[in-house]
Amino acid sequence: MVTNERSAARACRCAALIVVSLLGATLPAASGVESKDRDAVGIRRVPGPGYVSLIVENRRAYDVTVELTIQGQNARVTRLLPETETVPGDSQIAAVRLSPADPARPWRWHFRFRWTKGNIHATHDEKTLYRLPFDTGRSCRVSQAYRGRLSHRGPNRYAVDFAMREGTTVCAAREGIVVDLKESSDTGGPSRRFEDEANYVSIAHADGTIGEYHHLKQDGVLVEIGDRITAGQPIALSGNTGFSTLPHLHFGVYSATDAEHLQSHPITFATRQGLVPEPQEGASYTAR
Repeated sequence: MVTNERSAARACRCAALIVVSLLGATLPAASGVESKDRDAVGIRRVPGPGYVSLIVENRRAYDVTVELTIQGQNARVTRLLPETETVPGDSQIAAVRLSPADPARPWRWHFRFRWTKGNIHATHDEKTLYRLPFDTGRSCRVSQAYRGRLSHRGPNRYAVDFAMREGTTVCAAREGIVVDLKESSDTGGPSRRFEDEANYVSIAHADGTIGEYHHLKQDGVLVEIGDRITAGQPIALSGNTGFSTLPHLHFGVYSATDAEHLQSHPITFATRQGLVPEPQEGASYTAR
């Protein structure tokens, strides 16, 4: 079983800090990027007559939630978007307009932005039925269910762990777009020091939620960022990377609560045993 799943709620969280003076000099960005898709979101500075606009650019086809904070001296900040807001896929939106409070004095400002995949306004479609995330006809045992005492608390309350041998084919439980992935890790174990070592695939759904598939085998991802995926399509090979005590697949459906955190949602699986609204720990289910 998995003993910690914080990486599921942290994957694809990004941050940058840029300082701009009156003359427009820019310091290098200090970035703490955890996503492979580090170029997905950016902030563009556009000068205007007596002001500067900050434009949020979402360069990908999926929604992202962005937090943009401003600090300055002698700077007037006019917000065109809330400090934390979702930016639709393939869009550019003016978020902030900056101008000197006193034009006769020097002014200085800097901004920090964070983003996470997903839509802060997403409402999970409870009528959606999910496939089990493995091949048709295969049966897997639930090693940790909803509210599992080891790690399925907080943002992972409604995640499910399926015990499976390393190298088992992982299939998409729902159609969507691949928005993030990692497959470089060959490390795992029952210690918190491994928690950032899990390989994963993230798939965005039509209702703004994100399907997370974690603990994958090194070099075991079969898709690329931007791929459109159908339900049942093979996407990866299972593994035992990250904070894990046995080979398994962690699967959950998440949405953004802010620009840094995700929350999970209860889902219903369609299985050969029938509809399963809440998988039971220790039970085995067969994919149809």
